[in-house]
Amino acid sequence: MGENNQIEFKPTLLYNFSTERAGISIKGIIAKAICAFLNSNGGFLLIGVNDNGNVQGLDFDYKLSGNKNPKDFFQLEFDQMLEYFLSFSVKSNVVGQFYEVEGKDIYVVTVTPNKRRPIFMKGQNGKEFYVRGEASSRQLTDIEQLVNYCIDRWTN
Repeated sequence: MGENNQIEFKPTLLYNFSTERAGISIKGIIAKAICAFLNSNGGFLLIGVNDNGNVQGLDFDYKLSGNKNPKDFFQLEFDQMLEYFLSFSVKSNVVGQFYEVEGKDIYVVTVTPNKRRPIFMKGQNGKEFYVRGEASSRQLTDIEQLVNYCIDRWTN
């Protein structure tokens, strides 16, 4: 089963394959998916799984941990990403857990939708708003579209 409106795959949390180093832009991609799930119907983000659904594991992120415990390092980086891009107040809706699949660690993030208010993400040009499409995260930038979505989603 591939990506859909409630499942997203990401190969790493912070390892950038282009630079072969940690990159905040990679964390931003993760935050965008979480933001979209929070503003939609929730979902599952599988980190350590590439876009084709192949398990690659978390070794690329782990090798950035230096002499620290790799799992502790990963979870600290994940928490820092939440706080920086979304605010740690979303933590009650975002739970991550390590699993071993095919002999490799992956990190499964379960996101429950925010039921009371829209969640905005800190972007390069200020606050950004994302929702989940059928298999991707979509930014709403048109103010009328954004307001109408929020009214439809959070008012009864």
